[in-house]
Amino acid sequence: MSGLEEADLHIWYRSTAALGPDAMRLADQHLSIEERARRDRFHFEADRRDFTIAHDLLRRALSRYADVPPPDWKFATNDYGKLSIESSDPKVRALSFSLSHTRGCAACAITARASIGIDVERIDQSRPAQEIADRYFTPKEAAQLRECSDELRNTRFAELWTLKEAFLKALGVGLSGSLSSVSFRLDEHAGIEFSGSSTFEPKDWHFALFEPIHNMRLAVAIGGVARPLVLMRDDQGDGRTFTPIRSTISLAKNI
Repeated sequence: MSGLEEADLHIWYRSTAALGPDAMRLADQHLSIEERARRDRFHFEADRRDFTIAHDLLRRALSRYADVPPPDWKFATNDYGKLSIESSDPKVRALSFSLSHTRGCAACAITARASIGIDVERIDQSRPAQEIADRYFTPKEAAQLRECSDELRNTRFAELWTLKEAFLKALGVGLSGSLSSVSFRLDEHAGIEFSGSSTFEPKDWHFALFEPIHNMRLAVAIGGVARPLVLMRDDQGDGRTFTPIRSTISLAKNI
């Protein structure tokens, strides 16, 4: 592996809204037959675009850390849809990753020998945030949202949702897990407080929130690393890196 220490967490993202057919054709070359079949089942062109770009992004990102060409990565899927690497090389199998995409953005997170989850979501002002939180979030989280102004509520909802989904993806269960099994509090000092059932030790988990694109939130969760170092970069950008808007973890050296 290259450029990835055990404590490092690297996040790569790509804005997809302005991508056209040429970008799609380039990305499609790296996808497997099974991935193309899954992509083609999406009804809307924008969803097919985002799926294609996301899976190409993951394959190219993984190839930064192992001597495997993007088309040659092979993945296994658990009962909940979580992907893992199939390889005879233990160093390659040691790479942990998570993938997410939403309308207009694709992102992946990569680390070594740790549990990792990522989620990216648009801030949707038409969403009935309080109603959803009252039904699926913890009472404390629902109360947080109730205290927000109308214009801030949907932003806070997206932040809590992405944190919860990133954590459940890191566990390997995704949304088959319970959103109310863990609780997050966003404090006034740009911090993130995490609590859960007796099954989870808060000290074993770390979180960060980013705004990769206006009106979007990206959350990452990592478990099993004492002092993770995080770095996020635009896959097609100018090399600048992003500072979390909220975090429990530190910034890493440049990729």
